[in-house]
Amino acid sequence: MSQVAEIQYYHHGRFRVAGGVLPDAITAYQTFGNPKNPVIVFPTCYGGKLDTNGLLGQSYMVGEDKVLDPRKYYVVTFALFSNGESSSPSNTPAPYNGPYFPTVTYEDNIRAQHAVLTQKLGVKKVFCVIGFSMGAQQAYYWSVMYPDFLERYIPICGSARTSPHNQCFLEGPKAALSASKDFQDGHYKSTPQHGIRAFGRAYSAWAYSQAWFAKKGYLFDGKYTSLNDFLREDWEGGFLEGWDANDLLTLLNTWQMGDVSLVRNGSYFADCLGSIKARGLIMPCKKDLYFPPEDSQNEMKFLNNAKLVIIDSEWGHMAGGGMNVHADEFIQAEYYHHGRFKVAGGVLPDAVTAYRTYGDPNNDKVIVFPTCYGAKLALGSQDYLVGEGKALDPSKYFVVTFALFCNGESSSPSNTPAPYGGPYFPFVSYEDNIRAQHAVLTKHFGVRKVFCVVGFSMGGQQAYHWPVVFPDFVERFVSICSSARTSPHNQCFLEGPKAAMLASKDFADGHYQSTPQHGIRAFGRVYSAWAYGQTWFREYKHLMDGEYPDLNSFIRERWEGGYVNNWDANDMIALLNTWQEGDISIVRDGGDYEKALKSIKAKGLIMPSKTDLYFPPEDSETEVSHLRDAKLHVIPSIWGHVAGGSANPPDVAFITEKIVEFLQAP
Repeated sequence: MSQVAEIQYYHHGRFRVAGGVLPDAITAYQTFGNPKNPVIVFPTCYGGKLDTNGLLGQSYMVGEDKVLDPRKYYVVTFALFSNGESSSPSNTPAPYNGPYFPTVTYEDNIRAQHAVLTQKLGVKKVFCVIGFSMGAQQAYYWSVMYPDFLERYIPICGSARTSPHNQCFLEGPKAALSASKDFQDGHYKSTPQHGIRAFGRAYSAWAYSQAWFAKKGYLFDGKYTSLNDFLREDWEGGFLEGWDANDLLTLLNTWQMGDVSLVRNGSYFADCLGSIKARGLIMPCKKDLYFPPEDSQNEMKFLNNAKLVIIDSEWGHMAGGGMNVHADEFIQAEYYHHGRFKVAGGVLPDAVTAYRTYGDPNNDKVIVFPTCYGAKLALGSQDYLVGEGKALDPSKYFVVTFALFCNGESSSPSNTPAPYGGPYFPFVSYEDNIRAQHAVLTKHFGVRKVFCVVGFSMGGQQAYHWPVVFPDFVERFVSICSSARTSPHNQCFLEGPKAAMLASKDFADGHYQSTPQHGIRAFGRVYSAWAYGQTWFREYKHLMDGEYPDLNSFIRERWEGGYVNNWDANDMIALLNTWQEGDISIVRDGGDYEKALKSIKAKGLIMPSKTDLYFPPEDSETEVSHLRDAKLHVIPSIWGHVAGGSANPPDVAFITEKIVEFLQAP
């Protein structure tokens, strides 16, 4: 959910800039969240405004359940000088108005933003600066100009200096506007329509990749009827509605002059990058025509503490700016490439595990929290237990959340190229997932021991698998609404939604060309009744305190909509197969279930729900009787299986209390 905050204005007074002085410089900014939380700075890009008028706002990344969640961070967004909100040619009085506005550099902007943070907001340390395009270049500048003030930086589709090719491309739209018949050397009396429209058209082809145009991405799934409609509304209209012509040119000049080595190190680029202390996550797009990934790869040679993750998207530069939901999801998680990886059903030529981290990687108390069925890192599915004051507190632990294979974020039928895409994706077991997660922890993070693995549902089954697959690597495990093996009854219930999907008229044996709406909707309806206890329905909890008028509305929005909007059909089936085959005794002990349970060395906390129809508490009672060192706490809830997730706050409070006690116990 996006959030809206009032735009505030900080008056610097007389402020020197590269091209002279501003008698009363103004920086526009917004704040989101609690000032006591870690501070994140998110400055605008070219075309970006805080008020979202024009081409791009900041709301695509700021909001509850988004990557910059105000419940977790204190987010400060800044408007660049010349964007029309901070001091700009269009809002500065004479003698520095219009074409007389002085040249402003990135360095000038960062000094101004630093002043707002320290003098107005009382910030002493910035946890992270994140930015897209010109915002990304500011992220680089922050790390160079204030090396001890900043902990991390994330440049998305940007570079530490503007390349000659980038400068050259910008000369095109600049010339189109400057030479137009109504621009009048910047002294226009009314909006220079011809110039701004020409500017937008000269700019537009650079924003997306050739492949995007070849696939007619500009039609936006029927929003536009032709390329000309797209250019007129998105590019001419985008600049005409929210932008002043002099602002466009002045801000473009800031972009063209970008080079962090001008700040220090005598313009020696390699030394400047090598001096950066903050941790970096560098995210170019594979098809970006402004800032190609080769520029980022070159910068990585000199950065001492940075990771490169290339966004695999045909959306070109715009992949980083909220234009494509799949690219947004990619940005929010990190990815580990295993290379060729054997799985139970064959091999994945380039297996990928998606993950997120919270807290200090140097903290030796590492907690692993993998996803369950229906969960995605990008949807914030793990957030209910992770955060300050929550069960898995990043101030106390280094928390790593992992996406299961087949969830659409790690390697899945939907994101794996031929010959293993779609219905040809090989079967993946829980053991395969655990081996992949172990590789990320040991090879990427250097983890030698995991303090605890926590999981709900399929995550709980992974929690059981961890101490079996790696018995000396895990100290504790917490299994919530789950079991060490999938019972025959559980397998049988899962056959229902699977059959509904496979038999649907649009699934086409997994070779569908568009979303199989009938199949996914049928899957959701068959599945839905199993998720809650009978009492829950008897008490009309499905109406969600008036959110839904009837049962059908609840099923349509929560179950049909939840899967249709967020899931691929082949992913759903492949992940369900992993669930059905869950059994720790297959890993070792030749199928002897009791022996496998008795062999677990790690301490366990087992929390079934009293009314769970998937994993009834009787299964957990049996398992605890065979475990060496485990405690059983039954969640006293009518919410059935979902009592172990985020749906019901009292259940979350119960789970949190028991986990905190378990983690603090000797």
